[in-house]
Amino acid sequence: MIDKPDTHGSRLLGLALRIAPPERHEWFAAMAAEYEHVPTSAQGRFALGCLLAAGRERAISPQFVNAVARGLLIGGAMFWAGLNIRFAGRMSANEALVPEVLGYATALTFTIGAMATARYGYRATIALAAPLMAVLALVAIFLRHGSAQAPLSNLTIALVVEDLVVLALAVAIAAFASRQTRMRQGHP
Repeated sequence: MIDKPDTHGSRLLGLALRIAPPERHEWFAAMAAEYEHVPTSAQGRFALGCLLAAGRERAISPQFVNAVARGLLIGGAMFWAGLNIRFAGRMSANEALVPEVLGYATALTFTIGAMATARYGYRATIALAAPLMAVLALVAIFLRHGSAQAPLSNLTIALVVEDLVVLALAVAIAAFASRQTRMRQGHP
């Protein structure tokens, strides 16, 4: 395939062959066969173009989109849980019970969501987040209009709204990735 494994161009081409998605290996093998017929002065640019094409093909492959979206959802949920634990710890120092409990409950909920997403995929994210968003919206409305204003009511409402935004973002990412994966695999 490649006679000169010690040149930069051939190394780039070898990397392109390793990066290429499995369904495109024949295409990249044909590129590697063409490499020997490219003038020596242009082999580096040709190999770089092959590497960029392989990177692009990998980036739009359903497996890559799926892995990135799952990693983003799981990592984001764990990060948000960590931030909520940190917040709850700070609230416990101030003896603010409601925001503290809300912080720990949110952390637990997001941790469970991350584990469910890791195990069951996007459907779990959407199935868990949608009802939780409805409950949080009702809590925010109740805190704003249905209860007496306590000193920490605005802080609690802000926490609920933050959680709603994060959950909406998670649902959007899960729905987009699920749709992209289905479309790339030929399903409507």
